[in-house]
Amino acid sequence: MKSSLFSFLFIFLLTLAELTAETAIPLQIENLDSPVSLDSEPGSESPWLAKEGALSQEEIQGLNFSDFNREDWKPVRVPGNILKDVPKMNQKKTVSLLKWVRLPKDVKGNLAVRLGVINDRDRIYINGNFLGGSGKWDSEEPQSYDKIRLYSIPDKFLNYGKENSILMIIQPYFDYTVGVEQDRTEIGQADKLFKDYYSEEYTKLLFLTIYLTVGGYFLFLFVRRRRESENFFFGLFSIGLVVYNLLRNQIKYEFGLSFLPMKQVEYIILVTLIPLMFHFIRKLFNYEYRLFYKILDAVELGFIVSFLFTSNIEYYNFMTTNVIQPTWLLYVIIIFYFLIKKIREKDRKAYYIMAGLVIIILATVLDILSTRGTIIFPRILGYFFLAFIVSLATILANSFVKLNEEVEDLNKNLERKVEERTNALNQTLKKVNELKDQQDGDYFLTSLLINPLARNDNKSQNILTEFYSKQKKKFEFRGKKHEIGGDICISSNLELSSRRYTVFVNADAMGKSIQGAGGALVLGVVFHAVLARSQTANNQSKSPETWLKEIFIELQTVFESFDGSMLLSLALGLIEENTGFLYYINAEHPWTILYRDEKASFIEGELWIRKLGIPKNDDSFFIQTLQLYPGDVLICGSDGRDDLALPTSSLENRVINEDETLILGSIEKSKADLNRIVEDLSDYGEFTDDLTLLKVTYLGPDLPKIEIPEHLQTTWEEAKTKAKSEEIKEACILLESIVKEIPEQESILSLLGQVYYKLKIWEDATNYLEKAIALRPEKEDLILLLSIAFRKKGDFTLAIDWGEKLFLRNPWNTKNTIHLTNLYWKSGNKKRGLSVLKKAMLNDKDNETYLELYNKLES
Repeated sequence: MKSSLFSFLFIFLLTLAELTAETAIPLQIENLDSPVSLDSEPGSESPWLAKEGALSQEEIQGLNFSDFNREDWKPVRVPGNILKDVPKMNQKKTVSLLKWVRLPKDVKGNLAVRLGVINDRDRIYINGNFLGGSGKWDSEEPQSYDKIRLYSIPDKFLNYGKENSILMIIQPYFDYTVGVEQDRTEIGQADKLFKDYYSEEYTKLLFLTIYLTVGGYFLFLFVRRRRESENFFFGLFSIGLVVYNLLRNQIKYEFGLSFLPMKQVEYIILVTLIPLMFHFIRKLFNYEYRLFYKILDAVELGFIVSFLFTSNIEYYNFMTTNVIQPTWLLYVIIIFYFLIKKIREKDRKAYYIMAGLVIIILATVLDILSTRGTIIFPRILGYFFLAFIVSLATILANSFVKLNEEVEDLNKNLERKVEERTNALNQTLKKVNELKDQQDGDYFLTSLLINPLARNDNKSQNILTEFYSKQKKKFEFRGKKHEIGGDICISSNLELSSRRYTVFVNADAMGKSIQGAGGALVLGVVFHAVLARSQTANNQSKSPETWLKEIFIELQTVFESFDGSMLLSLALGLIEENTGFLYYINAEHPWTILYRDEKASFIEGELWIRKLGIPKNDDSFFIQTLQLYPGDVLICGSDGRDDLALPTSSLENRVINEDETLILGSIEKSKADLNRIVEDLSDYGEFTDDLTLLKVTYLGPDLPKIEIPEHLQTTWEEAKTKAKSEEIKEACILLESIVKEIPEQESILSLLGQVYYKLKIWEDATNYLEKAIALRPEKEDLILLLSIAFRKKGDFTLAIDWGEKLFLRNPWNTKNTIHLTNLYWKSGNKKRGLSVLKKAMLNDKDNETYLELYNKLES
């Protein structure tokens, strides 16, 4: 009997447990005087139930508590992401949510239900009756996934004192979340629910109005004080935050605006907020805009541009969540670095900003986690931003109080402060005048040293030299006006190898006023020292090429010793007074100009030698030559001739002339008159640098044109013919007879020297070749032949001397380079031979003969 009783009880309890598991228990509501929460609670016996898919219309109509079976329904948290409770409902599947509630019998007034923020479209049913919905069903575009659902319930839909079903059929937009994401679910009196709803939203709008006012105020401050750009960034940040939160506010749905464009603007503004806050902090504390910050801004700008050219909300959401928000962490780290650094410096503004910013960042983190569905929490950034506003207001208040105290103090002690300030200014002015007097004294003493060096000492009858000098720096010392600068012109005469030469130099030292004058002073001292040394008998035997090289090396060595702090460009030349043959070098100086037959042109076309003082400059040294004729004019000038400030309509941005050929037209127009050249250039624009011009006019004499008399024409033609046909001896006899009557005709001397060279009579060959070269020094082929003749003669010293002359003029003459290298090799000076070869190989490094010679010298 007892065993039968226990069996019956066991079966009864098991059956009751199964019935309880499959039967829903409704939420019992006793009173609706205040809204009743429908949110899920831990351990609740009346949960929200979820089922995959949408119920059919027949199933909806057939929902009845008495025969409801919850076997296919799963309890889920509401509000919350259903996928956390039922992961299989992902991939944008339609979901049905159901809750049973038992209403009290006596209810006063109409009811409404608040169902929170649903992702994305919904259809709501009360006891099988369609209550309402949001969004276009089955649309591929988002409809209203951030909208709070609030529906009035017709009285006829409800069963008072009985069980009532609340059914939500939901179509999600995102594949990672579905259901009632945010806010709360509740049922209550309609007027109470709607009042709470609008009170919350209009309170948010009230805060936004405050923030908009603050943003406008800071933009107004920026307009009045443009240099304080931190006001601009904070004003934009505040207004951006207002627009962002306005687009998050539920009131927007009252205006029937399109959902997608609002979301596009919302995401774009969201990208800008953290960078704007960063720049506000950066400018507030005067931090430099570094390259890394520019890269960060460029990345954020790229995101904004990508958002403008697509309308895919899923793309916006993915980029914001997975890419943009991580980059904000870099901004936040830098912001805290700025603030901590300023806090260590006891900057009170940093304390206030840090306090407000910590609150803002905490609110932002909570909002981000809420948006991602990680936590269920109302958005609070719009409210907590007020804390940051208060911190800024405190800073502004302190600034205004401090300013007011300063103004009051100034008003009380204005007269005394003016006197003190006037005295201080007078003392400062006195000190400045004393320093100015000392500086002008230094300028004056320096000019006294330079002026005797910048002399036009040319006394030649055949060559005329003229100077024009106008230094940019003007000063007054003891009532007299002076000028000082880095430009200098010098001319003089010297004798080399029994020939008279006019030497000239036009130079421009690096730097303004005293620095440039120092370079000009160094040049003048060294140049005159070399000129004085050149008057000795030993130095007068040098060739013009050797003299130019030695003075260049001496100047280069001096300027190189300044380690780059003093550089100098120059044009330096030697003119043989009787022939007008010019030897010159240009060390990164403006091109030298030849004025011939009323036409001006540059005689250089390529830069070879850099400014004096640049290391290894002598590696590129070479001498240029030019034959001048009576009436020819050379003009050298510093870069002040080109540096003209051209007239423009803008007073702030001046335009500097870049046309280096401008001076050519001025020279032709003025017929090479220096003063008129300067006047013409000044018509184009204002001189912005020191200006010096050096004019060299070759007056004569004409090169003698010695004609062969008619009675010797037959002999001359016969001599040329025999020289070509290898009847060398007969040609020599004929030429010797001609030379006796015409001893200074270059072509006869040249041919006779070549004939003696073929006859291997080296003494006569060198004698006649030297005479021919003296009459026509530009003949490079004769110079090479003369050097070879001296080598054949056994005079390696003169052979090397003539070979070096040609190498200094033309380091690209392959035959001479090979010949000169062999001379040094055979004379035992391999080091100089290698130096010659290396210089030639700079422009012809693949020359096989050079490489073979180089290997021989290296071995």
